Amino acid sequence: MTEPDATTVTVAASSIPGEFLVPDLVERFAAEQPEFTVTTEVTDSAGVFAALRDGRADVGLAGAEPDDDDLVAEVVAADEIVLAVPRGHALDGTGPVSVAQLAATPLVEREEGSGTRRSFTDALASRGTPLITDQQWTIRDTNEGLIEAVAAGEGVGVVSSWALRSHGRDDVREVRVEGDPVERCLYLVLRRDDDLPAAATTFVALAREATGA
Repeated sequence: MTEPDATTVTVAASSIPGEFLVPDLVERFAAEQPEFTVTTEVTDSAGVFAALRDGRADVGLAGAEPDDDDLVAEVVAADEIVLAVPRGHALDGTGPVSVAQLAATPLVEREEGSGTRRSFTDALASRGTPLITDQQWTIRDTNEGLIEAVAAGEGVGVVSSWALRSHGRDDVREVRVEGDPVERCLYLVLRRDDDLPAAATTFVALAREATGA
């Protein structure tokens, strides 16, 4: 683990908080605390946990909870996971989509370490309607790439509603899975029992205040 720098905070964020939460937090932090410096790394949720564990990051923001108790997480925001379908697709305009329909549909999603993918598959499993184990997935490493793949007809995307709406385009439509909305939390993640340097402590306090955590 690298020696902490009291004047610099390094934030690792998965794609959704990295795109929709971190930029505003960094801008506010820079304006209110000009004596401190913040650097950011955008990865997936698994990458956030790895960065915290090996000391490359002081603070994490992720779309999933860590599996082990060496890290602690608190909810700072919520998001809904929806389906992105190409305009004119068989599922476009049909109403909520069943898991049986998804089983026959190629899916486009982020990598396996993505909190969006993990939250979606966990939610379906908890309902007793898991995706089939050999479900066909096309992997893209950014939300923009995922939506482009959907538009190109490579499959139906599993995506954050924030991401889909922010990249709003006429050739991709939002559809929901039948049943209750598939919601997931976004988390502030820290090392357990960690003495954060001054910049990181100040950033965490600002993040909690800004998000109402």
